[in-house]
Amino acid sequence: MKKLIWIPLVIIIAAAVLCVFHFRTEDPAEITRDTLNNPDFLKDKEALLYFSTTADQDTFGGGKSYALFADEKGRLSSYQMKGLELGSAKVHDGSVLLEDKKGVYTVKDGLHTYKRAYQHTGDSAGYIDRTDGFYTLYNSGYDKSGGSYRSELYRQIDGKWKQDVIPHYIRASGFFKGHIYALTPTDDEKGYHATDIQAEQEKLSAKTIATWTYKEGTSVESQLAADDNAVYFVTRGEKADHIYQMVKVMKNSGTIKTYDIASYKDDEQTLYDSMPFSFKKSFFMEQHQLYFIDGFGAVSRINPETGKSKKAFTLPAAGMKADFKDLTYQNGKLYLFTYSFKHPAKIEEFDLKTGKKLEERTIKNLQKIVTPKSHLKLYDVQVMKDF
Repeated sequence: MKKLIWIPLVIIIAAAVLCVFHFRTEDPAEITRDTLNNPDFLKDKEALLYFSTTADQDTFGGGKSYALFADEKGRLSSYQMKGLELGSAKVHDGSVLLEDKKGVYTVKDGLHTYKRAYQHTGDSAGYIDRTDGFYTLYNSGYDKSGGSYRSELYRQIDGKWKQDVIPHYIRASGFFKGHIYALTPTDDEKGYHATDIQAEQEKLSAKTIATWTYKEGTSVESQLAADDNAVYFVTRGEKADHIYQMVKVMKNSGTIKTYDIASYKDDEQTLYDSMPFSFKKSFFMEQHQLYFIDGFGAVSRINPETGKSKKAFTLPAAGMKADFKDLTYQNGKLYLFTYSFKHPAKIEEFDLKTGKKLEERTIKNLQKIVTPKSHLKLYDVQVMKDF
């Protein structure tokens, strides 16, 4: 009789031990510099998430950020850094760029660190083919000596980092074929200069393409997109609060054209809900077409020549209710990352032409790091390889 009692008890204890072991091994793995120095570390990684606290959390040195690498099974590896509001993480051809307020880090055949001047907030980052290296752009704050505003650009040239100063606040930026395009405010703050920054030559040069003036209450709602002919960005409020417009700045002539691309019911709640949830990636150029994604998840396809906009498809409504959401795109595909404190994180893959959902990846145990009390914000999502 005693043996019969002990058998199920042993089974229950063994099952409990296995469960504890299972869930402990599923916790995000905290990785070190030595881990990133392993040349094989990136081989099975599919996605990269960048979370950080905001600049005010850094006031007393308490800010932090995380680069979270997800492998093919959705398991997370977590690398902690100092904080950087609006910071970026970038991926290019098997190499990775990470950053925090005091440094830039690249991962390819090991971890490489570049310590630079303290940065207040990030703006954008990318890869310049001609210099075979990353760049990263910051809104650095007011110059301590002269009191004027400055933005700092760091570029990898021949494997070394070079710093340049842009003596302006940058409202929005974008990159195309070795050029960084930026909106910098006019002296009277009633408009923006569309500025072309030639970034692929060692000596930085910049010129104004055109000056766009706007009425009071107009807001810029996206980063910049560009092609061979023009620079594009999205605004709201110039025509009416409930109408989004695309501004097109012709590179050669400086001619500015404006097109209505989306409109909504003119009430306060609808206006709030319609706002894009990803300033960095709600508007972009992919395979010669422009795309705009609003707060409802409606994906509009825009002809860059005519400015005509057409609703292409809508992202799942459930995802729009998530506590964290962001977008990325590549190779004709759109990726939607969503995470809520009470639900697992996931990345859904969609065909940009058809809107068809192609794949989905669940990312495990993000709630171990990103909690309601962590004060972390989502600033970037990168897909490192096709699903």
